[in-house]
Amino acid sequence: MSVTSIQFIGLFVVMMNGANGLHILLPHFPGTIYEEHISVIQFSSTQMSSMTWPNVKACADDPSLLCAPIDIETITFSGAVDPPPPDVTGNIPRLRCCCASMTDIQSKYKDVKATDKVAAHIFIDKGVAEAMPASNSRVDTWVTMHSTGAITVTGDTGKTTFNIVFKPGAQFSIKNDMPPTTPPPHFRAYYLMGIGSSKCTAVPSDGPPCAPSATACLLPKTSASSLAKPSASKRTKAKAPLKQSGVSIESVDVDCSNTHWP
Repeated sequence: MSVTSIQFIGLFVVMMNGANGLHILLPHFPGTIYEEHISVIQFSSTQMSSMTWPNVKACADDPSLLCAPIDIETITFSGAVDPPPPDVTGNIPRLRCCCASMTDIQSKYKDVKATDKVAAHIFIDKGVAEAMPASNSRVDTWVTMHSTGAITVTGDTGKTTFNIVFKPGAQFSIKNDMPPTTPPPHFRAYYLMGIGSSKCTAVPSDGPPCAPSATACLLPKTSASSLAKPSASKRTKAKAPLKQSGVSIESVDVDCSNTHWP
């Protein structure tokens, strides 16, 4: 049995897809101060066996790696033998905790079939999902998938499909990364997605109002900046993909944490 590890880095919203696992939104923010960002699948050529994904190029931040661009595709995975993930295990910032007035996510982000959609939709129907704090308190989502063979990532535009076939045991990242110099804090871009969230300003580093929570509206007394370090086993697990895939965005801090809706 092989284990494939996928690290989600940046502005992602994790939602439940009923009993079918996770629905992860990868938003874009055209026409705003947050529009200049890169959304890619980042991997080493040694980790994949074949691909038909268009416009794959050497990554700008590390030319030894390949970057497959992500726009507003629907992205699915096949090849895993796990049951559906019941949710993300561990603490991840909850948008409802950060912004109590936010009642929902706009359809152009949340609805796969929206004609004006501005998000990619990623469906995880098999695997184990865990919240993983980085050394700078950014919270990523890690998904591990067990398989007896390859894991295939498929993108569907509604008109065409393409894929990357990863070798058993591959490690790669999916990134929604924005330049570190973009003001104001990146986390506030999430509020552009919401209904009733236009006046929200809290970010994870603000402490309890936006600290990670295991339940939707519980406000813990510890801030995201004081998250407990992962166990030794998780630290080992976390280091391996970073070293092997060459992901080099540790400067992207807690304001680029993944979130959970609600």
